[in-house]
Amino acid sequence: MSLATQPLNEISHPLVSSMHMKKDFSKGHDVEYVLVIDAILPDAKESSEAFDASLTDLLLDLEDLKEMAETRVGKFDRVDIRSHYH
Repeated sequence: MSLATQPLNEISHPLVSSMHMKKDFSKGHDVEYVLVIDAILPDAKESSEAFDASLTDLLLDLEDLKEMAETRVGKFDRVDIRSHYH
């Protein structure tokens, strides 16, 4: 699990509540650097069209979000997207 995180408060996006970098030590001796994106998405049970549209928007902007994060904290190994429904 993660022992260290670094918030990325200066990056904003309408579908992102927060972003942070974490170090993941779960794979034994190798450390993975992970960009964690907490996304705010509509509940798919209530409106699958709204969920699909929001997720598509987020994924279309993902490369830009990754570049902004990399500029601020350096390279990372993977991206985890956690969704929070509104």
